[in-house]
Amino acid sequence: MNFFGYLLLVGVLVLVGLFWGTRRRGTQVSVSEFWREKEQEFGEKRILSSFARYIGGHPRFENLTDGLLFLMSKSLWFENFEKGPNIFGLSPPFEKVIFRIPLHLIQDIAPVSEREMMLGEFGSRLFRLHRLSRAPLYLRVRYTDEWNKEHDLYFDSMVDVATWQKEFAQVKASYVPEEEPKKAGVCPSCGKKISPDFRLCPYCGRKLS
Repeated sequence: MNFFGYLLLVGVLVLVGLFWGTRRRGTQVSVSEFWREKEQEFGEKRILSSFARYIGGHPRFENLTDGLLFLMSKSLWFENFEKGPNIFGLSPPFEKVIFRIPLHLIQDIAPVSEREMMLGEFGSRLFRLHRLSRAPLYLRVRYTDEWNKEHDLYFDSMVDVATWQKEFAQVKASYVPEEEPKKAGVCPSCGKKISPDFRLCPYCGRKLS
């Protein structure tokens, strides 16, 4: 390929990139509108949120993924988002991850050192990744599921662990478990609105009675 061929190829790639960028900008919503929709959808008030990397620990989700970790007035949520197509218009493989931990099931939120994480079961996942947090600490969320089995979730959060601990302690002090939605039409695991006729939640896979 001669010089003009390379120039033409670069021009085409630039045009494709501009095209996809324009499409994505046209579908963006404001941050306030996004959280207003989330609060209406979940019936909870947002307390704290951060871009975070889910490292592992959930019994249904094994793969590392980036997304939003957010503390609401009744529960802690994590939800990832599909990355947009690259300049060639191709999208990488994507597995939707969303889970909800009711506050009354969370035992504590604690820091974990980088050294401990690197020597633990997730060390191989973290070896070549750039940290999101500036502090040499990871975030651990310990909770007990409905079968009284204990789990540890691990995150790399852009918001420091001390802030998560402070906000969690404050919201937990005013939390009333009886307000937790148990009525038909709401999945008790992920909190999504579903048909009362469903036997499996289409969002998280929870078996419903």
